Parts: sequence; structure tokens; C-alpha cells
Amino acid sequence: MRDKIIVRTDGGSNPNPGRAGIAFTVERDGRLKCAYCEVVEGKITNNEAEYLALLKALQFVSKNFPDSEVLVLSDSQLIVRQMKGEYKVRSKNLLKIKYDIDELIGRMNFKIEWNGRQENKLADHLVRLARGEIDV
Repeated sequence: MRDKIIVRTDGGSNPNPGRAGIAFTVERDGRLKCAYCEVVEGKITNNEAEYLALLKALQFVSKNFPDSEVLVLSDSQLIVRQMKGEYKVRSKNLLKIKYDIDELIGRMNFKIEWNGRQENKLADHLVRLARGEIDV
């Protein structure tokens, strides 16, 4: 039986495009196993930040929980619909990141779903922390 991992991701820039932060959390058996955030160098869009957060989270999960079932929860409807193939990815910048994500999910039991911002509070908080908008 495989472990089931829940990953919550978020990314954002302020202004858009602008200074960006990315974040993710990893839960197993209802317990927080990892909370991660970082500032992204340069000016990028909100969507690029969302994709980079997903990529960073999947890199972490593939290394630390390689045989797990992975459920990603994101509050970005665009990212979820693009990852499910419901929307095309037209941005060259996003396509580059999505290619790396597709490489990773090709080797894992992966599922992605949308969840509201209210259910993604910790990742959202970490993004704002990384951007320096709030204190610890």
C-alpha cells in the first residue's frame, strides 16, 4: 500500500509581474511533514510563480516520498485546468516550467485538484512571508 501525500502549493507576485514568492506544504497521514517557501529572483508573473511552486513541490516529493500517491491541491484554477489538459498553455515561460513538471509526474502517481484559498491558508501565508509582506 502506497503512502498518500497531500501537497498544497501557492505562488504569487506583487505587483504582477513583480517580486514573487513560492510555497508548498506536504502532509502525510494528516500531519504536516514539510512547509517550504522562497523568494524568486527577478520579476515574474503570478502564473509563473504558481508553476514554480508546483515544480519545487514535486521535486521535493519525488526525492523524499518517491513511491507515494500524490494529491496536489492548488487555489489556481488556471494551473489546475492546464495540468489536467482542459486549457492549453500558451505562454512560452509557462511551457518551459510545465515541461519539467510533466517529466516528474510521468514517474509518479499524480492527481491535481482545485481548492479554495481558505483551504490553502498556510501556503498562502508562506508566499506572503517570502515576499516580505508579513512577519513571522
